[in-house]
Amino acid sequence: MAAPEQSFRAFTWKANGIAHRIITEVNVFEAFDPAQPPAPPPTAVSTLALWDTGATGSMVSTAVVASLGLIPTGKVKIRHAVGEDIRNTYLVNVGLPNRVGISGILASECHAAGGDFGFIVGMDIITSGDFALTNVGGKTWLSFRTPSCEVIDYVAEAQTKKFGGAGRNDPCPCGSGRKYKKCHGGPQPPSPATGPVAPAPPPTPQAKR
Repeated sequence: MAAPEQSFRAFTWKANGIAHRIITEVNVFEAFDPAQPPAPPPTAVSTLALWDTGATGSMVSTAVVASLGLIPTGKVKIRHAVGEDIRNTYLVNVGLPNRVGISGILASECHAAGGDFGFIVGMDIITSGDFALTNVGGKTWLSFRTPSCEVIDYVAEAQTKKFGGAGRNDPCPCGSGRKYKKCHGGPQPPSPATGPVAPAPPPTPQAKR
């Protein structure tokens, strides 16, 4: 019996040209359990969000914090281009477009979010699913889904298109003169970016007391 297909929620954002920033609409809520939402329904603040792959964690503006009356859960050290600061953290739920919801995000406070957005979508949200950015025909498209469902590998796709019809004993389509099984059809050495991870060094022995 075939395994059932994994269900997911997704949205796609389209720009009219090449986008130099990805900004989408979001709803920010004080954190709650989506399986048991409170009554009455929680209040949301609608704002714009900048998608930032350079941000380790998501951030919420001071204005959104004030509008929701959020209470800090702690503090965190934030490193940025001009130094570092200590910021408050808040536990929030985030509603992305097309009813894609992310719950339990520990967002740090951003005192100046740039004027036109009140939330920064960081890698904590981006890595909760699959994130694809394309620019076909001079137009930027962002598509995001959660949870993550499959690997997207453009190298494998290119190899399938080029070598998909080659038999193991056929000449390799790359023109090397070798059999496919001895060339691109055989094991490939890992690239520096995807090669084996070096093992961690052994722990330093502790002095006996």
